[in-house]
Amino acid sequence: MAARLPLPQVLEGLGAQLTVSLQELRRLEAVCLQALLGENPLELQDFDRIAQVLDQLATCCEGLSRESGVQAVQVQRCVVDRLTMGEIRQRLLAEESHTSVGSGDVELF
Repeated sequence: MAARLPLPQVLEGLGAQLTVSLQELRRLEAVCLQALLGENPLELQDFDRIAQVLDQLATCCEGLSRESGVQAVQVQRCVVDRLTMGEIRQRLLAEESHTSVGSGDVELF
């Protein structure tokens, strides 16, 4: 039988990763705004739309993780193991993060 994970744990991990992604997006937005100083910043409006979606998804995941109906739900660990982003996989599995990149992990920078 395949290992299973509690759905609330997976949802909490997703919510946490979305929150971190939102913070990173805001930092990137600030850099872009600084680079476009004196130019038309309307081209950066997509940052706000993406930020709103990330915030709503994070809030939704965190809220769902506390719902009584999902407390007993288990998901197969292989679903989380298929993720290629090591940082996201660690958050979902509530593992401590590490800085090395293992096989199957993707490091963008």
